This record gives sequence, structure tokens and C-alpha cells, in this order.
Amino acid sequence: MPEREVRAAIAEVIKYGVIWDAELFTQLEAAHQLDQFAALDNALLQEILTRSCQAKAHVVSKDEKEAGLRAILNYGHTIGHAVESLTGYQLVNHGEAVAIGMVAAGQIAVDLYHWDVESAQRQFALIEKAGLPTQLPIGLDIEAILVALQTDKKVKSGQVRFVLPTQIGVATVTAQVSADTIRQVLQQMQAN
Repeated sequence: MPEREVRAAIAEVIKYGVIWDAELFTQLEAAHQLDQFAALDNALLQEILTRSCQAKAHVVSKDEKEAGLRAILNYGHTIGHAVESLTGYQLVNHGEAVAIGMVAAGQIAVDLYHWDVESAQRQFALIEKAGLPTQLPIGLDIEAILVALQTDKKVKSGQVRFVLPTQIGVATVTAQVSADTIRQVLQQMQAN
């Protein structure tokens, strides 16, 4: 598997740690390296696969009809999907877009006092350790992202719904994120 795809897959694993499995998150933090398949210890790889599958299965089994809890599986995907779409699904792959989306959602959660700064920094460090992007691609228009968010499948009654962490291993869904908050976070994430 190409290393870029390994890193993209690790983005989804980090997501599971943030939204559901604090122990998995801690194990990822303890790993020597996450950005190359060959550097992943076999025991850690087995743990990643097992715990990620268990997390998804557990969430889906508790919400088979997508009535609420299952929405947390979209952590990082709200802004991530907009980034993917606006870059033509070429410049940024799915996992890279999810990583960018997790950084944004984490900062939004901090700005709204849902999440503490230290946890957001831990997430940021883990995303960097996995060799994933933490900034918006150069030239990506923030206003275009805001428009693209309105077409997301998670929009309900005109309100963009965000999955926001409240602690490592716990997340909530809210539509109480203003365009100004999103814009401010995205401005901070613009590449120089």
C-alpha cells in the first residue's frame, strides 16, 4: 500500500481515538512512528485494526438507523468533504481531508469551550506525527468552503452539524457553530 494511503488510513484511526476510544488514542501517541507502514509495530497494527473495527461496529450497532450517535463517525468529515470537493478530489485525498477537518473541528470545539486546549494540541501532534496535513491547501478560498458546507448531507434545517470532541474518546454533535467561528478557524489554518 502506498505510504500516502497508509497515512490517510491513520487519519480515520485517529478519528476513532478522538470520538470513541481514548486508550487507542494513547496507544497511537506512544507509537514511535505512524507515517510509514513499515514503521508500525505488528502488535500496534493489530490493535489499530481491532479497535477501529470494534469502535465502528459498536457505534453502528447502537444506532443502526442513523438517528443520532452514528453521526459521530463523521468527525472531521464536515470540513473534510468540503476540502475534498473544492480540490477536485485530486490534490487532497480523503484521509488528508479528514485530518484537516479534525484540526478545524478540534479548534472550533476549543473556541466554543467544548474541549480543552491541551487535548486539541495532543490531537494536532498526533496528526502531524502521522504525516498528515494540518493546514488548508494553498489558495483554497474560505468563503467557498462555507458555501460547500451548506451542501453537506449533515445539514439539517439549514444548519451545518458538526461533530465536536468534548474530551479524548468522547464527542457530541451540534448545529450551534456560527459561520464567523468557522471562518475564523479556517483563517488560522491557511497555509502561508
